[in-house]
Amino acid sequence: MKIDIRELVKEKYAQAITNKGSCCGGSSCCGGDSLSQATKIITGNLYQQDQVVGLPEDLVAKTFGCGNPTALTELHAGEVVLDLGSGAGLDVLLSAQRVGPYGKAFGLDMTDEMLSAARANQAKTGISNAEFLKGHIEDIPLPDNSVDVIISNCVINLSSDKDRVLKEAYRVLRPGGRFAVSDIVLTRPLPPKVQQDLMAWAGCIAGALQEKEYREKLTAAGFQNVEIQVTRVYDLTSSQGKDILPNLTDDERHELNGSIVSAFIRAKKANIKLTPGLDYHIRSANSSDYPAIERLLSSNGLPVEGILENLNDFFVADYDGNIVGVIGMERSGTSVLLRSLAVSVDRRKSGIATALVNKALERAIQTGGNTAYLLTNTAATYMARWDFTKIERSEIPESLLQKSALNCACYDSICMKLDLL
Repeated sequence: MKIDIRELVKEKYAQAITNKGSCCGGSSCCGGDSLSQATKIITGNLYQQDQVVGLPEDLVAKTFGCGNPTALTELHAGEVVLDLGSGAGLDVLLSAQRVGPYGKAFGLDMTDEMLSAARANQAKTGISNAEFLKGHIEDIPLPDNSVDVIISNCVINLSSDKDRVLKEAYRVLRPGGRFAVSDIVLTRPLPPKVQQDLMAWAGCIAGALQEKEYREKLTAAGFQNVEIQVTRVYDLTSSQGKDILPNLTDDERHELNGSIVSAFIRAKKANIKLTPGLDYHIRSANSSDYPAIERLLSSNGLPVEGILENLNDFFVADYDGNIVGVIGMERSGTSVLLRSLAVSVDRRKSGIATALVNKALERAIQTGGNTAYLLTNTAATYMARWDFTKIERSEIPESLLQKSALNCACYDSICMKLDLL
C-alpha cells in the first residue's frame, strides 16, 4: 500500500507540474479541470501579491499547497530552512529571501519534474542561497542537527508513514529548532470509502490526520509545545466543495461537512542547555586557537580579517578541548566593537552564545569601555536582548572604524550600539 500511494502521488504531481493532468484527474491537486473550484477552494488566495514580488509570475499558480507557511513562520537572518515536499519551489525561494545571504533554504522533493521546475524558477530569480534536493520526506538527506526551521505545505498528509516523517524532521532539526507546517487536518474520522480512495490520497484528503493524532505523533517523535491553528474550514456542501470529494453523495457530504480543514502546525525541538564552567569553559583565546577560530568563523560566513591582531581580546568556548564558540573585540579609546560571535552548529541554542556575549561585555566594562558597537548581518534581533539599538554607520566613532579590520567588509551591515555605563 505504501508503494502504491507514493507512486500515485509522484505520478500525479509530475502530471500537474507539466500540465499533463492533475493530482486527482484534472489540472489541480484536488480535482476538476484546470480552473476547477476545487483548485480555488484549496489553493486559492494563500499568497498576497506583495509577498511574491520578484518571483516568476506563474509560480503561485504552480504551487499545490493548502497554506502559506512562510507567512505564518518567523524566520531570522542566517537561519537554515528545510521545505519538505518543496514542489515548484515557491516557499523555498521566499524563505531564502527572508534568511538572507548568510542563511540557506533547502527544498526536498521526490519528483524530477518538480525539481526541474524549482531549479528553473530559482535561475529566473538569481537567488543563490537555495538548494533543491531529491529524496523522500521519510528519509531526509541531511545530517543530524543541521536545520533551524522545517516548513511544509500540505505534503506530510500525503505520506503513508507519518511517524517516520516526523522522526526524520526531529532528527535534522537543531536543538531549539522549529517545526512549522501547513497541512490538511481532520476534525473527525473519514468514512472507509474515502480512506481507501487512492485518488483522495493524491488530493491531500484521505491521508490526513485528526488533530489529536497529529499532536500524539509529534509528541512521540520528541517535539514539544505543539500548537494546531485552523486556517480554513472547507464547506463540502457548496458547489466548490463538491469537487473536493466528488465520489460522495450529497447526504455523505452533509454528514462530513466541517470535518476537513487546513491548519498551521507548530512544534519545537527542546534546547539543550549547557552550564558554563561545568559542561564547557569560556577562556581567553591564545595563538594555538587561531586555526579553530578561523574555521569556525568561515563556516558561519563571518570575516576572518584582523583576528591575530586582536587575539588578546578574543574569547573562546572550550568543550572538551574543542573550540565550539568564539567572540572578539576591537578597541579605540573607551569604545569597543564586538565581532566574530559564532557557535558551532552542534552547540547552538545551548546558551554558549549568551555566555560569550556576557563575558565580552563584562571585560569591556572592566577595561574602561563605556560604549559597545557592532556590525551584523544576522544577529540584530538576538543582540537586542542586551538593549543594543540600531544606529547609522556614521554614529560609530571614526577612530574605531578606521582601526577595524571590518571597516571595508561590512558596508551593508546593520550597525548597533550599547551604552555600557
